[in-house]
Amino acid sequence: MKPSSFLDLRADNQGSKRVEMSNKRFTVNPFEELTLTSEDRVKLVDIANTLVHAKLEEYEEYLKTAKTIHLVRWKKFSSSGAATTYIERKNSNPDSNLPELLMTGPLPGTLDENTFGIVNPTLEAMRIKASYLNDFSAVAVLSTVVEPTVDEPFLSVVVKWMEIDIPGASIGVVRNRDYVYVESTGITHLKNGDRVGYHLMHSVNFPQTYELPNRVRGNMALCAIFHQEGPDRTDCRGTGIMDPKGDLVRMVAVMGMVQATTAGDKYSYCSQMKKLAWLLEQKHYGSEALESY
Repeated sequence: MKPSSFLDLRADNQGSKRVEMSNKRFTVNPFEELTLTSEDRVKLVDIANTLVHAKLEEYEEYLKTAKTIHLVRWKKFSSSGAATTYIERKNSNPDSNLPELLMTGPLPGTLDENTFGIVNPTLEAMRIKASYLNDFSAVAVLSTVVEPTVDEPFLSVVVKWMEIDIPGASIGVVRNRDYVYVESTGITHLKNGDRVGYHLMHSVNFPQTYELPNRVRGNMALCAIFHQEGPDRTDCRGTGIMDPKGDLVRMVAVMGMVQATTAGDKYSYCSQMKKLAWLLEQKHYGSEALESY
């Protein structure tokens, strides 16, 4: 997935506008209201499905080769538990200044547990996920395109804004990076009928999502595929590329992406905490109902 695949849905260019930003990690929409037309929503869903389908094809090929990692292209970068992250070798793609990352390895828990731990279409769900994964500095939901339902509890398509702190930003040496992206999560099937989960984060732009003061707008494209292989074991293969728009912070961005991709071993635990939070909420509402009699 190359930088040219980053999506720009702006009808025209608008200059940067000054806005007052909240210092809170979870905030309301920092832009003007993002109103999506029916055409915008259909386009976002179609684009997300197309990108996920391409990654499913890669995963099918990965399985056909017995999960072979071609070390001519990939160099081991780090490990977390049983998961390993690789970074693309420069000589394998000399025309690109943006190295791609690859994360592979088994995750604890079932497919449903891991997917439920990932899906976070609301601020409350993001609070719970972030408390265990710590994968961003600030975030906001800009627009909900597809919401989970009783029949499809893992299906979600949301437009979000995210900010990542860069060391040195507080003293003015560099500026923080932020991203506007579509996040798509769900369950689908391989060609053999096996259920697989997916989680996509891909940069998009709209007229209303102008560049914010004291931040540099970056681009990213991340996608992970999840496939249950045992009672408490889910295989994962994820790829990602980030363009933080600046050579000085490129390695910092890579490290941040590594941190995010290697947090997968906590997805099932995050799922358990979300269930616990829901049970506590129901207990609270039940107590209030009894007190009202």
